[in-house]
Amino acid sequence: MFTLHALRHSAVRPTVPQWTSSRNFWGWVNMMFNRVDEKRLKLVGPDRLCAEWLLRNGAKVKFLNASHVQEHYNLLPDESVRTLVEELDGTESGIMHIGFDHLKGLKHLRKIKLHKCVYLQNQALAKLILVTDTLEDLEVSSCKNISDHGLLCLKDLKKLKHLVTYELPYVKNLSDVEKQLKQALPECKMNLRP
Repeated sequence: MFTLHALRHSAVRPTVPQWTSSRNFWGWVNMMFNRVDEKRLKLVGPDRLCAEWLLRNGAKVKFLNASHVQEHYNLLPDESVRTLVEELDGTESGIMHIGFDHLKGLKHLRKIKLHKCVYLQNQALAKLILVTDTLEDLEVSSCKNISDHGLLCLKDLKKLKHLVTYELPYVKNLSDVEKQLKQALPECKMNLRP
């Protein structure tokens, strides 16, 4: 199975017609690697499909009761083995907001790290509502497309216990964002830095 990371860094480059730009091509590839495959969802369930999405895009996943973090798609357990996603590490991955629909149906995801996710936009943070019943720990850092609006989407994550943000250049009024988040999430410990 090709991963997006392997495809981007391989010596073989697909031929792109002159009339289309390389950027548009890679945007399309990213979109295809992030979309939810409804047929596969019915076959393997939400946790397995989410893990496949993350690993295909260069992210990492930790399963409930596992002692290690899963980093390689080809080392996923057999499909017959039930896996439950507990942690998601999107550091330097190709995950995009359309892929966050993979979170629907996850019942054990408690920790998410989004660091240097170049394709991440505010819409992704809005989709975290899909795991509002379980998400406790969130880091959003060095994601250059996240703004005040995106962080304010986190107000509905009522079980959130820890929130860390830093290096978000499009967050223009961090003190106002922090004030609103603290009001909405009084039990959450926050370390919000520019």
